Amino acid sequence: MRLPVLTAFMICWGLLGSAAAADPKLDSVKAIPDGLNKDVAAMVSPQGHRVVVDGGAVCSVWFVKELPLKDKFKPSLSVKYPFVPGELLGVLQIETKSKFTDFRGQEMKAGVFTLRYGQQPEDGNHVGTSDLSDFLLAIPAAADSDPKPIKLLDSLTKSSAKASGSTHPAIFSLLPADKVPEAATLTHDGEKHHTILTAALNGKGLEKKIPLRMIVIGKSDH
Repeated sequence: MRLPVLTAFMICWGLLGSAAAADPKLDSVKAIPDGLNKDVAAMVSPQGHRVVVDGGAVCSVWFVKELPLKDKFKPSLSVKYPFVPGELLGVLQIETKSKFTDFRGQEMKAGVFTLRYGQQPEDGNHVGTSDLSDFLLAIPAAADSDPKPIKLLDSLTKSSAKASGSTHPAIFSLLPADKVPEAATLTHDGEKHHTILTAALNGKGLEKKIPLRMIVIGKSDH
């Protein structure tokens, strides 16, 4: 990914998950998970979002309390979010009994992960994978102790590859979001088999919220 950075936005990669199950539901969570560095934990809101399928929890997502944004940002055809590459957006917890994958279909083990914003590189290795460049990258919480943005692309991708157990980072796709939701919602795209979490993030220093749409269950067809 062209990450100078994401996302799991975000919210339970583009969170991108795997299992295509019927009628996923959204529950609220009141506390952040164990296993986070104390400095990272201090940045995250205790109010989280849990994806439940067939009565069992699949994953949960928490977002940061306040999110720094790019100055004078204007969306382009491929980049829709005013986030700083490498910055911390939230936290993802994958449940023990769920079979979970990222947007590339890479299996991820149960555990706690940070979610950082990134952009898909414009190179031959990623042609056709997505029309959009906005993604979240998951990093094992034990390997991410500094809440400051990870500015180096190589450091970001290598850290995220620890979450996928491969040479490629664990990614979750973000979709365009124009309207700020009154409350977090979960919707399903039956054609693409994507379950999408829509939530609102607090822009730092702004008296407005930033809408975010994250594929929490589903993967790319490419």
